[in-house]
Amino acid sequence: MTPDRAPLWDLSQQSRANLLMALLPMLLSGVLIVAAFLPARGDLAQDEAMWNPPYQTLLTTLVRYAALEVSADTPAVTLDARRREVLSLLGDSQRYPDSDGDDQQTTEPQSDEQEAARRLKAVAPLIERRTPADTQRALQIVLELDERSRAQQDQARLTLKRNLQALESTMLLAGLLSGLLGSILILTALNRAGHERHTRERNESQQREALGMAAHELRRPMQALLLATDALRHTDNARAREKLLRSIEGAAEQMTRRSELERLDAMYVQMTALPVLTDLTALVARHENMRVRVRRPSGPLLWMVDATQVQQIVENLVENAIKYSDGPITVTLDPPTALWGPVIRVTDHGPGLHPSLHEQAFQPGTRLATHVPGRGLGLPLARRLAQVNRAEVTLHDTPGGGLDVRVAFHLPD
Repeated sequence: MTPDRAPLWDLSQQSRANLLMALLPMLLSGVLIVAAFLPARGDLAQDEAMWNPPYQTLLTTLVRYAALEVSADTPAVTLDARRREVLSLLGDSQRYPDSDGDDQQTTEPQSDEQEAARRLKAVAPLIERRTPADTQRALQIVLELDERSRAQQDQARLTLKRNLQALESTMLLAGLLSGLLGSILILTALNRAGHERHTRERNESQQREALGMAAHELRRPMQALLLATDALRHTDNARAREKLLRSIEGAAEQMTRRSELERLDAMYVQMTALPVLTDLTALVARHENMRVRVRRPSGPLLWMVDATQVQQIVENLVENAIKYSDGPITVTLDPPTALWGPVIRVTDHGPGLHPSLHEQAFQPGTRLATHVPGRGLGLPLARRLAQVNRAEVTLHDTPGGGLDVRVAFHLPD
C-alpha cells in the first residue's frame, strides 16, 4: 500500500498567504487596467456618441439637387433622377431608431438619434413638393444634422483620446507598481530566507557548542571514574574500597546527568537554574586535595543557588588553575558583605593573564596558551552558569603573579 498523497490544493495557511502575495501584482495590474479601460469601452459602445448616420453623402447629393432645381437648363429627366437619388438616401434613414413615430406625442425626453430621425423624416415630404423653397428648407435641416453629427464625433474622438491616454498611463502605472511589488516580494523572500538561514546556522552553532561543552563536562567525571576504578583494583582496605565505590557512584551519576542529550540545550545553551538553599561551605570543601587548599568559614554558609551548577563552576575554575600553574591552588569562600553576597575565589600562582585579555578569555573556543590542552570552554561555561545563578565571574591579577578568578553572588532583591 502506498501512502495517500495530499491533494495539490491542500495548502497550509502560510502557503496560501505566500500564493496570494505572489498573485498580488498580477491582480493589482488587472484591476487597474480594467478600471482604466471601462470609460473607453463605454464610449466605443455608445452608438449615438460615435456612429451617426452618414449625413455627408445625403448633404452632397441634396446640394447638387438644389442646384439643378434652380437651373433653367436642367432636363426634367436629370432632375427626376437626382430627386429619386435623394429620396433613396432618405429611405436609408428608416433603419435608425425612432421612438414613437411622427404622429405619436410623448413627454419622455428623446435621445439625439431619435431626434435626428424625427427631423430627417420631415425632409422627404419637402423634397416631394418639388419647390426650391421647400428644397432649401430640407437642405437646412440636413445641414444642421450634419453639423451636429460632426460636433458629436469630434467630442467623442476627444473623449476617447483622453480615455485612451488615461488607459496608457494606467497601464504604465500598473507595470511600475507590479515591478515595485515584485521587487518588494523578492526582497521580502530573500530577507526571510536569510533570516531562516541565520537562525538555522545559529541553532547549529549552539548545538555544536552544547555538544562541545557536554564533552568538556564529561571529561572530569570520566577521569575520576577511571582513577577510582584503578585505585579500587589495588587496595584491600574495606574503608578505602567503600570510599572509592562512593566516588565511582558519584562520578557515574555526574556522567549520567551531564550526558542527557535531550537536555543539552537547557544545560549548556539556554540555561536555567533550580535554586535551593545550599551550604556553600560544604560545596567548596569537596575540592580540597593535595594541590588544592580550601579556606572557608567555620560554619555553614547557606545561599539560594543551583548546587549542581555552582559545583560545575568551581570544578571548571579549579581545573583551569591546575592546568595553567604548577604550584598550589587556593579556593576561598568569603562571607556576604554590604555590597555582595558570598564570593568564591580560585587563586593560582601561574603566569597569569594580561588585563587586556581578560574579557577575551570568556569567548567560547578561545585558548590563550597553545601548549595547554583544552578547548577553551571552561571560563565561558563558568560565566554562563554563574549568570543564571545571579553571580558574576571576573578575573583579577594575583600579587606576585598568577590569576584570581572570583565568583561574586548578588544580594537578594
